[in-house]
Amino acid sequence: MATELAVSGADAVFRSAIAVIKPDLSLVRKTELVPEASARRYYRLELSDASTLVGVLEDAASARVNMLLFANIRAFLAKASITVPEILFTDAERGVMLQQDLGDLNLMEWLKLHPDQREACYQEAIQHMLLWQRLADDGECPAFRLRFDVDKFVFEFDYFIEHALRGFYGVALPPAELTYLRASFFEVAQILTEPPNKVFTHRDYHSRNIMVMSGPRSAEQFVIDFQDARLGLMQYDLASLLCDSYAPMDCDFREKLLDFAFGEGKDVHQQSRTRFNRFWAFSAFQRIVKAMGTFGKMAALGRKDFAPYFLPAWRALDEVSRESPPLKLIAQLLIEMCSVRSMLKG
Repeated sequence: MATELAVSGADAVFRSAIAVIKPDLSLVRKTELVPEASARRYYRLELSDASTLVGVLEDAASARVNMLLFANIRAFLAKASITVPEILFTDAERGVMLQQDLGDLNLMEWLKLHPDQREACYQEAIQHMLLWQRLADDGECPAFRLRFDVDKFVFEFDYFIEHALRGFYGVALPPAELTYLRASFFEVAQILTEPPNKVFTHRDYHSRNIMVMSGPRSAEQFVIDFQDARLGLMQYDLASLLCDSYAPMDCDFREKLLDFAFGEGKDVHQQSRTRFNRFWAFSAFQRIVKAMGTFGKMAALGRKDFAPYFLPAWRALDEVSRESPPLKLIAQLLIEMCSVRSMLKG
């Protein structure tokens, strides 16, 4: 899970930060943690008393925004007893943060070790999600000043066209097909903004952003990487969790969890089952397409480890669009464009 990395100046930056919060301790070892799909880099910092912290480095220009968002949203969630990592030090001007070390086991890895706890773990993750979706605006949390709107969805659809369709699969779209596809995506974006009941959404709630720590009695889930939180449909975070290419699931298991989420979250979604299912399908479609855009971009940057995640994404896209004629039409067009139909039969 971890590899050694020597980064010019990183040791000095971390030593300076550690001296502020733990002046009697020194940095002994720095190990880079496997990077995610972002510009941030995470390190495990071992101190002279054998304790550990997680150090975060980010370009100062983006850190001035992202680290402050993370800190403010983290404070909002912590006040509501949502399990999030502690922040021990932040200097956004230098792009450095020190956080509580939550260990190496995210939900994806935990489930490999404890497959018998799969359903219980996902139910807990859904309950965790519903906790923050029930939270009201406190007037300070920046997530309530942002929302999924048509422009945001269209941007993410265009990102998919550029980095997955054209970039990864090399699809040369004739102008007429591009116009049709973008018009279809625009209609999906409009539908997703229809319901008035918007809630706090994590925006990237999947198995690699849920850390699992074993306690004396049970395992506890912590949520990370929430700095992009904003208002959206309840189904968005649910789609991110249940259509996760890092931890794919079959249709029957997904449907079972959807039943659970619908029942447990009636006060949140405030929808009939028919309406709930409709916005679930559209949310899942958009979320999967958005994720494939990220996979394509990361692969282009040399992160070939993201390429295998396309196949479970295509399978999920095919599955979630089956009951919706307009979504099925677009999904099948994309499958044909990228010549992946034969892969879905395996």
